[in-house]
Amino acid sequence: MAENPEALTEYERRRQDNIRRNQAILAGSAATPQTADVSAAFAAARPKKQPRAAPAAPAAATRRSGSARPAAAAFPIPDAFVGRAVTDASAPLTSAILAAAWPPGAEARAAASGSEFEPDKGLALKPGKARKLVETMIAAARVLPLADRTVVAAGTLQYLVFWDADRPAPAPRVGAGGMRGVAADGVFTYRPHAGSVAAITAHPSAPRKIYSCSDHGEICLMNVEKEVFSMICLCNYPLYSLCQAPDTATCLYFGEGNGQLKAFDERAGNVSSTWRLHRDCISSIDFNPENPYMLATSSLDRTACLWDLRNMKMLKPKSLKVVKHKERVQSAYFSPSGSFLATTSRDNTVGILSVRDFNISCSQQHFGPWTFKVSWGWNDSDLLLGTQRGIQIISVDLKDDNISTTCKSCIESEHMTELLRLCAAHPYRVGYLACVGRNKVFLWTPEQDSEQKDSSLSE
Repeated sequence: MAENPEALTEYERRRQDNIRRNQAILAGSAATPQTADVSAAFAAARPKKQPRAAPAAPAAATRRSGSARPAAAAFPIPDAFVGRAVTDASAPLTSAILAAAWPPGAEARAAASGSEFEPDKGLALKPGKARKLVETMIAAARVLPLADRTVVAAGTLQYLVFWDADRPAPAPRVGAGGMRGVAADGVFTYRPHAGSVAAITAHPSAPRKIYSCSDHGEICLMNVEKEVFSMICLCNYPLYSLCQAPDTATCLYFGEGNGQLKAFDERAGNVSSTWRLHRDCISSIDFNPENPYMLATSSLDRTACLWDLRNMKMLKPKSLKVVKHKERVQSAYFSPSGSFLATTSRDNTVGILSVRDFNISCSQQHFGPWTFKVSWGWNDSDLLLGTQRGIQIISVDLKDDNISTTCKSCIESEHMTELLRLCAAHPYRVGYLACVGRNKVFLWTPEQDSEQKDSSLSE
């Protein structure tokens, strides 16, 4: 029954008027098309939830500086070439690597193993065998395992540089910004990394696949056959060491800045194993050439360690032997036969350890640059150290369960213009030794070969 308006109080009457007025306003708004437009506008502004995309590569933390290409991204080798070349100026390098003899013949393998070559009597440095590769300091260098050609790969600030030492050396032509325009002097500069290149490796069974790592946590593959660079792995920490097992070319071992060692399976595209081996950065990794399960690592925590991969636990791996130094350890490398381990430290000492008997060891004092690394020659008797004007040769001898070292000799050259930091021996061409200074590489060659070349030129 309807209420009598006269019986309503003044308050109730005003309340009813307000209700009717509000209903009229709402009815008028619903009749206009503005309501639908406003609803549609809010619906369009509201973003729809997108399904989470699966990562295409191992997740990596945000870099502290710079940027990196996404993992698994491939780009042509000429795109990373540094210079003003109109055409593909990197073609001579890739052609030279592809044309090099591989696999090495029986003669090359026999000459490289158990060599009786004496560096103090057979090495010479000719004027044309020195190159200034970059303006900044070279951090890593390696001679590619090519049987009949000498190509030196070097890593520096953001650049991966190759020197084809067998290529004739006309006068260098400088391009914009001081960089080479057409690589006429046999030097080819690339920039595949965002960070500084810290280590380079190439397996003897696959010398046309060259791997490099940087302090931005990048691992890059230069595939010469496919003519592409590929960023195959990104890590959370800087990388300063990189190595391949002697029995496989698809498994990479790298050391991170936090002391972890990781194994990366290239075929699977992920990290297969992780070990916490050191308390600080791993500076070098090396496998015993005669035992693929024995691994040596050096670290800035003042130790170098020997490991057995078959018995390494993920959490608390136990080492076979720990070599201690007073300062940071720069490197730990096996001799060609795997019988000795040579360590170099910032405390200016070189340590020699017998791998067959860990109780036999000795040390040799050396005064040189704090970044120096000792290198083996082509046998277990010669250790090579860089000096201001040449190469110091340390003779290693094992007699009656005792290791002795003597400074055999020092070969010098007037063409040596920089203090040497490391040496890299050619794995197959005995007597070809690449010595690295600050930003130059000096290639020592057999003195007999140099004399034959000189006589042929004079004729």
